[in-house]
Amino acid sequence: MPPPSILLISCDAEIERAAAAAARKIGIPLSVIRTAHEAVKQLSLGCDAFGLILVDLDPAMHGVTLFNALDDVHGAAPIIALTDCEETYMTPIAVARGAAACLGKPVTPLCFEKLFAQFCHFSVTG
Repeated sequence: MPPPSILLISCDAEIERAAAAAARKIGIPLSVIRTAHEAVKQLSLGCDAFGLILVDLDPAMHGVTLFNALDDVHGAAPIIALTDCEETYMTPIAVARGAAACLGKPVTPLCFEKLFAQFCHFSVTG
């Protein structure tokens, strides 16, 4: 069975690099959406092809609005919120709105590897 695909919705280059490095190391396909326009287009097509969805709550991408819109279309894929806000403040808010988890930035490749292992059922060594 092929590994699940991961969708990253973020305009943060550091987040993209870290997620891409982790996905490459584990061998999981990663799709990246960098604009709110692209995200709305993908959401209109549905998200059934993705096993995990990462949403950056960045205001430049209207991240909170996109996160809320995912509730109707994400299917069974867990949603992980990424935030610049204080993680202890944002986590209960994100989880109450349907996120499986919330990570504060910056997020390292190793953190993404562990996250992908947890939600995509891979083992991570190192």
